[in-house]
Amino acid sequence: MRLESVILAVLLAAAVPAYGQRKVSADVEVKTVAGGKSSTVTKSVYCSNNGRLVTLFKTPVRFYLLTNSKGEARIYKPQTNEVLSQTDPSMSSSADLVSLFMNGRIDDLGLGWYGYKLSSSTKEDGYTKKTFTHPDPSRPVVEIVFENYLPIYAAYKDGGGRILSKKYLSGYSTFKRFVMPLRVVDISYDSSRDSTVVRTVYSAVKVDEDDPNFDFTVPEGAKPVQLPSPGIK
Repeated sequence: MRLESVILAVLLAAAVPAYGQRKVSADVEVKTVAGGKSSTVTKSVYCSNNGRLVTLFKTPVRFYLLTNSKGEARIYKPQTNEVLSQTDPSMSSSADLVSLFMNGRIDDLGLGWYGYKLSSSTKEDGYTKKTFTHPDPSRPVVEIVFENYLPIYAAYKDGGGRILSKKYLSGYSTFKRFVMPLRVVDISYDSSRDSTVVRTVYSAVKVDEDDPNFDFTVPEGAKPVQLPSPGIK
């Protein structure tokens, strides 16, 4: 893919949002490596520009996760016809990578949703580095590096400058006016400097193509369940 095509796609998405994509779907493989062990999750995401996100988890357990921009979520298990409902801002559809890119929120990778503000921006050797801070000093400082207007790296640091986690975004591809990375690697460090590595790979990206899962709803007869209360085993 030519660099000019990627830049043009980014500029088009920013300049004409009214004519942007209405929905995007993709297959996703998430591999996590921690403590010498690895696990893999496969799923498909169905993201609409009205904030609705349907995620069909396929392996190791099959279930649906329906959420919106407010973090109002419903988890449905077809095997038992059970549904769990909860509201958690961290589950907001706006934080999903597909949603971020289809809606053009690449300048801050969605940090603005959580109260972050741009505090500085510098350029060096063709790269742009933007630093974002939060009013709450206990929140990490986030640095995002851009190349040709696209975010390629992010670092989350504590108040002392220690890196808590890193994010690498690569494999950018263009789908009509829509551009997104097909590979994301997240590295998180604990206090002992051991790390957890999460590699997310996107494939079979489709833009404005119909699929019944975009409109999936929990069956009316689903049995409501609740999370166990703290302290109850």
